[in-house]
Amino acid sequence: MSYNHAFQDDCYTSCINDDESKLMVLKDKHALCEDLKYILSVPDLCDVTFLVGQEQHPIHGLRAILASRSRIFYLMILAKEKETKIKDSQKKIGFMKKLKQIRKLLISKPTHKSLKSGLPTKLTISVEEYEVSVFERLLRYIHCGVVSVDVFTVVGLLNAAENFELECLKNACWEFAVSCIRPDLVHDLIASANEYSTSKLTNQLLKEIQEISYTQPELLYYTPRSRSCSTLDVNDNRRNNKTTNGFLMRTVL
Repeated sequence: MSYNHAFQDDCYTSCINDDESKLMVLKDKHALCEDLKYILSVPDLCDVTFLVGQEQHPIHGLRAILASRSRIFYLMILAKEKETKIKDSQKKIGFMKKLKQIRKLLISKPTHKSLKSGLPTKLTISVEEYEVSVFERLLRYIHCGVVSVDVFTVVGLLNAAENFELECLKNACWEFAVSCIRPDLVHDLIASANEYSTSKLTNQLLKEIQEISYTQPELLYYTPRSRSCSTLDVNDNRRNNKTTNGFLMRTVL
């Protein structure tokens, strides 16, 4: 199949196949991504809410997309649905109240309210182990296939991708994290890693930083924030625990 480049743009590609019959392939990925971003910003359009971090910040999503993209999200949502059904079934309703409800259903006509009750219930799931900025990016990647990652969120996303079995995101975050092992970024990278210090991948990353620092001592000691200090001053600060850089370097070394 040969493409006619004169008809190509961001939205569609017009091409001619071997039989000389024209074929137009529409690819409007950008509009789809923007629409999904909009849906995530409107709670009424979503059917699951995650309460993230210690502050329980609400982040919204769509169950169908989450469950289809991640097996772990599918199991999490399924478990929450079962838990909700069990709690609902355990609610005790007085005999007279239940009888009144039955009589009301028998004599009344279907209303908008009664039809609405048949819709799927919105789920609320607590997720305390991630930072809000990390989990927001995780859900955006799952829904839209696009995510922006910086040195402050890469370690969190790396661990989230591992936990939710998102191999492509995990590999990309690992490569980016390793590329951040340089004097102007390494301290921020380590500070971010401290939030996930119990993770296997975090420990592997810290080991990578440690090995590089053996051959490049200036990586940890001569950053823009500590360049004005002598090596002796930095060592004294490490012992006395007076600077942030000292704390970060001690985490690695």
